[in-house]
Amino acid sequence: MVVTNIIEATNDQFSVQSSNSSITIGNVINNDTLNGVPVTQANTDVTPITSGPFSINPDGGIVLAPNTPSGTYTVTYTLCEINQLTGMSVIPANCDTATVTVVVNSNIIANNDSASLSSVTQNQIVLQNILANDTLNGIPVTLTNVTISPTSGTSSFFNIQNNGSVTANFSNIPAGTYTLQYQICQNTNANNCSSAIITITINNVPIVANNDTVNVSNVVQNQIVLQNILINDTLNGIPITINDVTISPTSGTNGFFDIQNNGSVIANFSFVPNGNYTIDYQICQISNPNNCATATVAINVNNDLEIIYNGIYNDYNADGFTNVGDVINYQYQVNNNSSNTITSINITSPNITVRGGPLATLNSGNTDSTTFTGVYTITQTDINNGYVTTTSTATGLMLGNTIATSASNTVNLNISNGIKLNAFIDTNGNGIQNSGEPNYNGINFTYSVNGGTTNTLSTSSGIAYLYESNPSTNYSLAVTTLNANYTCTTTYPSVTVPTGSGITTYNFPITIVPYIDASVYIYQAGAPPRPGFTYQNYILIKNYGTLTIPSGTLTFNHSPVVSLINVSETTTAITNGFTYNYTNLLPNEVRVIYVTMQVPTIPTVSLGQLLTNTASITPTDGMPLNNNASITQTIVGSYDPNDKQEVHGGKIVHSSFTSNDYLTYTIQFENTGTADAINIKVDDVLDSKLNENSIRMIDASDDYVLERTGNNLSWKFNGINLPPSNGSATIGHGYIVFEIKPKPGYAIGDIIPNFANIYFDFNPAIVTNTCTTEFVSALANNNFAFSNLKYFPNPVKNSVSITNDFTIDSVEITSILGQTILTKNVNNSLTEIDLSSLSNGIYFVKVKSESLEKVVKIVKE
Repeated sequence: MVVTNIIEATNDQFSVQSSNSSITIGNVINNDTLNGVPVTQANTDVTPITSGPFSINPDGGIVLAPNTPSGTYTVTYTLCEINQLTGMSVIPANCDTATVTVVVNSNIIANNDSASLSSVTQNQIVLQNILANDTLNGIPVTLTNVTISPTSGTSSFFNIQNNGSVTANFSNIPAGTYTLQYQICQNTNANNCSSAIITITINNVPIVANNDTVNVSNVVQNQIVLQNILINDTLNGIPITINDVTISPTSGTNGFFDIQNNGSVIANFSFVPNGNYTIDYQICQISNPNNCATATVAINVNNDLEIIYNGIYNDYNADGFTNVGDVINYQYQVNNNSSNTITSINITSPNITVRGGPLATLNSGNTDSTTFTGVYTITQTDINNGYVTTTSTATGLMLGNTIATSASNTVNLNISNGIKLNAFIDTNGNGIQNSGEPNYNGINFTYSVNGGTTNTLSTSSGIAYLYESNPSTNYSLAVTTLNANYTCTTTYPSVTVPTGSGITTYNFPITIVPYIDASVYIYQAGAPPRPGFTYQNYILIKNYGTLTIPSGTLTFNHSPVVSLINVSETTTAITNGFTYNYTNLLPNEVRVIYVTMQVPTIPTVSLGQLLTNTASITPTDGMPLNNNASITQTIVGSYDPNDKQEVHGGKIVHSSFTSNDYLTYTIQFENTGTADAINIKVDDVLDSKLNENSIRMIDASDDYVLERTGNNLSWKFNGINLPPSNGSATIGHGYIVFEIKPKPGYAIGDIIPNFANIYFDFNPAIVTNTCTTEFVSALANNNFAFSNLKYFPNPVKNSVSITNDFTIDSVEITSILGQTILTKNVNNSLTEIDLSSLSNGIYFVKVKSESLEKVVKIVKE
């Protein structure tokens, strides 16, 4: 008799709040039975039939995916009896199906807000945004996903606006504490709501700040020129102490003096020119930060000695305006205008200033000379802060123990007018860059002039500048993002730059979609691999996503030919490589690991041999193409430090390269001169087979501006001040790493050449090697090309014969010191080389065949 077991799967329903992480919400087999007895994981098997935003584990557990939208979801599953001894389904199959229904509610939280003010005026905004600390599923809410409704309050003095701000309805509201209550509800689920309370405190205690004046001469750095600016200030009629208020400088005529947190005023330099200086400051009540008052500190400086300054301005861009990268050559002399005898000059903290801003600093030390010269490069900070004017002042000399005064001299500077392009992550969606909202460099600024060709700018900072001297020139401004999860719809279709307008900012707020994207890149660092030497690879890991990656692992595998010498981070060794565990990789954060490897000597390796290193990164995410990277490098005997390389090593298998893959180029430059390179420019004309619109910056050694006009690329490192190289791997060196896609239609046999022109200041261009990349059907095998290479006799007295199954292109003989002794073009499968004139000893024979090389050792007797 056959006994049939009865298995019953029962429908389930769960209700849960959405979360920004995976959560387990229940078990589907808890109410399922086998012959009326609750089933267990040991005697049943659960198989989902349909899919949804949650998964069912083999033990019946239900796991909800992170950030699941609110709604009702169902999944059907099959429950089958299994044999507990074999773990296999019973025969005949004994199964039943059921449906799991999960109702997901979004987790919305409204948090309390508060504001404290000394007084208000009608329609004054007392709170900018009550949503700033409210969340939906752990992510800050915006007006696009919630509605705001006031619910109650203690008075009608204040109102909550539809945009989330709180405004005052009247002026002169009496002192007191006022509350408002509001509710936020999810737009897509009106029943998902949360409430919070706004507390507004009005405290009209009178605070008074009075002006201060001090006369000084011959100050030294960090000298206290005024002990306490609070001594004549009051709060509610009582003298103020540092325990009552905070002190904030608000403006001043220069940076020679600073107000400290304790209320004292100190000198920033060991010399301040003769003149009258002011610093405006504000004091605010600690218990009521909106209760504030301002005053001015006047400092009158009268010194003894004089500096005569001469400056020559060099318009680097030759456009008649002062721009970033332009230089000032300066010279100043010291004249004794007192009865002091000058025996030496002690340069303790000299600075040349442009309208109060720091312009140049000389090294400290003693000298008998009274004339000093130098060069300063104009920076963007100088222009932004208005430092650049028509006069410059030399400061900072001490003659003996007496401090010098100063005099100014015209250097004919012309302040730039222009446009500042500013891209930032708009976290709260208000279109304004608030505190804590970072700039974003993963975009290209686009602009056209007078309706002409569209050009692009990209920078390492997410900020770019366009300088303009013609007020009738019309610009059209926009951005293109390099990542579909970062979007910006802001455009400025018609922008002009009026004369005297200075720098005007145009903001591009970036909206982000929450996601994770771990990426890894490898590129050459410094010299390529050479026999007997060490060489370096940089491994760059970056979070292109918008969420922090809690943890992940980098795995690096180097060519088995080389050995690992050093890694800049703490790692775990594996065969031919290592693993590196990282944590808390922030959005847009970059981390770089330096890997040093040792190349064996010839004949263990040969010139022209290819070395390939690879890396991979977890977690695996929705962008798998950048989770793996590799670099193929050629072993060379000598190299030019100004070079260009592509990571595929010159050849790409056509069938393995897709429309989503990139070519990754590294341009390296080195200052081999005897003085700092003030400005560096790198120009690159892209081959017609490359898609100029797909270019994406990966890394650079210094802050840069990249301008693209058609297929012409130009990187500018203005004010880089790159020192001469000294043999180290970093000093005097720089690099650029970028990606670009070929245009569609590339075929086997296509070769893409590329080179760069590198300009150090006004010197002629240094032209790099031409880096070529060929699409091939398969990579050649070095062992196959030389599988039947023969050379005899060895040792050799007069001549050596060389044969090969493939055509021998050429043969080169070198000494053990690397000196080339003989080179012969062959173009045959056999050749004979006369060595009778060579001295006895060891020599290396390099045979070239099928575009590959092999080196063998022979002994001459």
